Amino acid sequence: MAKPDMDANYWQGELVRLRALAVEDAAAWLAEDADSEAIRGLNFGMELPKSAAMAEEWAATFANFGKAEEFIFFSIETLAGDYVGNINIHGMDRRNGVFETGTRIFRPYRGRGYALEAKRMVLRYTFHELRFQKYNLRCLETNDAIIRHAKRLGCREEGRIRRAAYTEGRYLDILLFGLTREEFDTTEG
Repeated sequence: MAKPDMDANYWQGELVRLRALAVEDAAAWLAEDADSEAIRGLNFGMELPKSAAMAEEWAATFANFGKAEEFIFFSIETLAGDYVGNINIHGMDRRNGVFETGTRIFRPYRGRGYALEAKRMVLRYTFHELRFQKYNLRCLETNDAIIRHAKRLGCREEGRIRRAAYTEGRYLDILLFGLTREEFDTTEG
């Protein structure tokens, strides 16, 4: 992938743009919460169902980059303006320069490259603007989509935490991946 044109919109790629999470995003986010398998993959287990009030409270908390010192939430939309998911930066350890992200693409929009492009924008921002030096990613051993995604980003598998998540009546390992700024710059160059 060629380096983005920095004279263009920093938050827009060839497929998607990132924008601030809006309170209006709560309804779509809540509807996607019914995708139990996606929730299991994101949160290493099943969550209790959410109400519209809970979704609205979540959106109000993080809209317009509220709580940005802990979580930086973006909405992902196509260039046509369709809201297709979210990406966030969390686990920010500013002393050691490491961070994590969470990405959720709504089911009808998966497999189109949206998550990969959004993640690259977020990595560029965290490495080149916030001075972080290492990205860490954790996923269940059964989450083949995230494992492929990590490898496409250039992440290296760094380890495994055995039997660290319990879901569907069994214990699963959590896989650990990492990507340094230098590795990212090499793949983006």
